[in-house]
Amino acid sequence: MTIPATHAEIEELYLNAELKQCRSICLTACNSGEGTTTLAKALTERYLLAGYKTLLVDLNVFRPSLVPLDFNIPSENSDTSSQLLQEQNSDSSSPKVFLGVSVPSDPKTRLQFKDPIQLRKQTERWLEEYDRVVFDTSPILNVNQNNIPAQVVANACDGTYLVVLSGVTMTNQVTEATQILNDATSVQLLGSVLNYRDQPSLASEICREIDRLSWLPNRVTNWMKTKVRNNRFLSQSI
Repeated sequence: MTIPATHAEIEELYLNAELKQCRSICLTACNSGEGTTTLAKALTERYLLAGYKTLLVDLNVFRPSLVPLDFNIPSENSDTSSQLLQEQNSDSSSPKVFLGVSVPSDPKTRLQFKDPIQLRKQTERWLEEYDRVVFDTSPILNVNQNNIPAQVVANACDGTYLVVLSGVTMTNQVTEATQILNDATSVQLLGSVLNYRDQPSLASEICREIDRLSWLPNRVTNWMKTKVRNNRFLSQSI
């Protein structure tokens, strides 16, 4: 799944973070598969379009999404140094490439990233070189010995977004995740992002039905779908 960087919702996330002067952003979710990685990539692209030198840090140990390109020059500490990364298991024939940091493979580095003070210092070092830093994290409720706790990453950032998959994530899970973030020392929760992936809007359903009217000319069906998509009431999720 890919979200355009110019999407209206991505623009809202970007403006909200900018108005609150957040240079480092953490994106997390209650469970895996809620869209955190997709949003992290889209927000990174939006910062790049704004002219900011942006670093995408993949700390989603549970499900890494970025892998180094083969022609990267190895550095002394590749677990904290930026390099060119490409999307892993991308459906596209030409996967997107980001300047970022992949999931640390060294156990020692992972332990350092689990320490709030060490991760904050590392983030400050990244911000000396980059204008913006975006973090993709493991699910906040997925606790195991390998994952880097999302609340630790959030504590090292200026702002945090909690992604919620509408119709799937339970209310008590959102409450628990929010409480975990609020209990952290200096986490600024910028808001929650509702992902309507599994709950298409009424406009989408109507457009799908319009596509079945194959006997109508394309110019007519395209006009009908444009009218439906531009209707704010029909754009609400079902």
